[in-house]
Amino acid sequence: MIPKKYLQRIESFLTTKDKEQVIKGYMNERVCAFRVNILKTTAGEVESFLCTSNIPFDKPVFPALSYVIEKKYEFTLKGSTLFYEGKIYLQGLASQIPANILDLKSNMNVLDVTAAPGSKTTQMSALMNNEWRIIACEKHQIRYDKLVYNIKLQGATNIETHKIDALKLMSQINPETFDAILLDAPCSAEGRFKLSDEKSYGFWTLRNIREKAMIQTMLLEACMPLLKKWWVLVYSTCTLAPEENEAVVSNVIAQHPDFKLEKIEIGNLQYAIPWIQSFDGRVYNDAIENTIRILPSHLTEGFYLAKIRKDW
Repeated sequence: MIPKKYLQRIESFLTTKDKEQVIKGYMNERVCAFRVNILKTTAGEVESFLCTSNIPFDKPVFPALSYVIEKKYEFTLKGSTLFYEGKIYLQGLASQIPANILDLKSNMNVLDVTAAPGSKTTQMSALMNNEWRIIACEKHQIRYDKLVYNIKLQGATNIETHKIDALKLMSQINPETFDAILLDAPCSAEGRFKLSDEKSYGFWTLRNIREKAMIQTMLLEACMPLLKKWWVLVYSTCTLAPEENEAVVSNVIAQHPDFKLEKIEIGNLQYAIPWIQSFDGRVYNDAIENTIRILPSHLTEGFYLAKIRKDW
C-alpha cells in the first residue's frame, strides 16, 4: 500500500474531493496515449491503421497530434510497423503539454535540460520541423543511450546530444543563447504512482522530496540566464509535492524580477486544479496562480507546469 504518511500529507494541501480523485487515479488503469511523429508519417496514415485494426480511438483537441486508445489495444499498437518505424511515440497526454506551450518555431535554438529518454526532445524536433537546433543533455549512460536511440528512431536530425551533467554543460554556455528552454525536472514522481505496482511508490520519502527540490532549484537557477529576452522557459514535473512545484518556482521567480510567470492557455483541461497557495507555513508568490496542476486520472499522470517568460 502507498505509505500512510504520504496520504496524510496530501490531505494538508488538497481538498477531500481532489484527494479522492488522486486515489482513484492511482487505482484506475490509465489509457494508452501516443502522438503522431509528423517527421515520418501523417495523422491520416495513423488513423487508417487504427481503423483497419479495429482499434477505437479518441483524438483530444489538445495536445496537438495526440491520440488515446484503451490500454488493452496497446500490445497491438506496439507490434505494428508504425511503432517499430518510429512513426508514433507512446507518450502520456500530460507529458505532451510542455513542448506544446513553448511557442516553438523552426528557427529557434532550444535547450532540453534533462532530456532522456527523449519523449519531449523528439516531440520538439517535430514541432520545429526538424530545423535549426536542439541541445539535449543526459548524464547517465543507460538513459543517454535511450535518448540517442529514440532520436534516431524518430528521425530527428536537429538534435545535438551531450552525455554530461546538465549543470556542468550550462556553466559552459554563454548567457542568452536560447530562444526556448525546457526543464522537465527530475522529481519524486508522485503523479505516476499505481496502487497495483509497489515499485512505483516504494521509494517515496520526505528526504527524496527535499533532495529533488534542491536539484530542481539549482537546475532552474542555472538555465534562466541562458534564455534570450522575451522568450520562454517551461518548468514541469510529474509530482504533486508543493516543495518541488510551487515552492521551487516561487522561490526562484522572487530572485529574478526580469522573469514573469505567464498564464498557460490550453483550453478545457480535465482534472486540472488551482495552484497551491501555501504549504507548511509558507505562502507562495501571487504569480503562482498562473501555473497549472493536473491530478492523476485514467487519462493522465499527475503533472505540474509553469511557463516563465523573460521580460527584459
